[in-house]
Amino acid sequence: MNRRTAAAALPLALGAFALLTACGSTASTGGTPTLAAAVPATASPSGPAPGSTPAVPGPVEDAAQALGEQGRGEFGDVYGSLYVHHDHVTLYATDPARARGLVEAAHRAHPDTVGVNVEIVACRYTAKAEARASEQIFAAQRQQPFSYPVYSSGSSSDGTGVLVTTSEEGAASQAFAQEVQRAAGSVPVRMGVGSPISDAAPLVAAAGTSG
Repeated sequence: MNRRTAAAALPLALGAFALLTACGSTASTGGTPTLAAAVPATASPSGPAPGSTPAVPGPVEDAAQALGEQGRGEFGDVYGSLYVHHDHVTLYATDPARARGLVEAAHRAHPDTVGVNVEIVACRYTAKAEARASEQIFAAQRQQPFSYPVYSSGSSSDGTGVLVTTSEEGAASQAFAQEVQRAAGSVPVRMGVGSPISDAAPLVAAAGTSG
C-alpha cells in the first residue's frame, strides 16, 4: 500500500486550504451560505500547527490509505475528508454512524490497520459535494467569465466548503464572492489570494489527494 503523509477531502490541494474549524462551522443550516473574502484560511484545531511536518508512522499512513479507498468508493455518500496525525487518523463524514461502517470496511480490506485509532468527526459536506461545487464554478467561468479570474477551487480539509483563489483585487471584492457563490450553489465558498496555475490554463483546479 502506498503511504502518504497527509490526506483530505481535497480532491484539490489537500490540507493547503483548511477552512476554519470543525466540520460545519462555516456552513449554513439552510438558505444562502455565509460568504467570506480575503481572509487567510486557518488550520483545523485537530491538526498540527501551520508549517509543521510531524513524522507519521507507517501504520497510520496505511490506515489513512485504507479509509480513503472506502471513502472514494462505497462510502462516497458520507465521506468528507481525512486528517492524518502522528498517532491516529481523523475521519470527517456527514453521517458518523455510517462512517463507523466505513472504518469497519477498511479494517476488513486491510486487517493490518485495525490497531490504528480512528477519530470520527461529523461534517456538513462530502468530498463529492465539494468537488461538484468546484466543477460548477469552473463551468460557470468558462461559460461567462467572472468579474475576476478564478485560479483554483479546492475542497476543505474538514468538510466545510471550498476555497477559491483569485487575484488580490478579486479576493477583496464581495460582489465577486457572491458571483462565485451563486455558481457553487449550496456549498459555502471562501475566497483567498493565489496565482494562476499556468498562463495557458488558469481555470484548471489544483491537483491534490482526497484521502
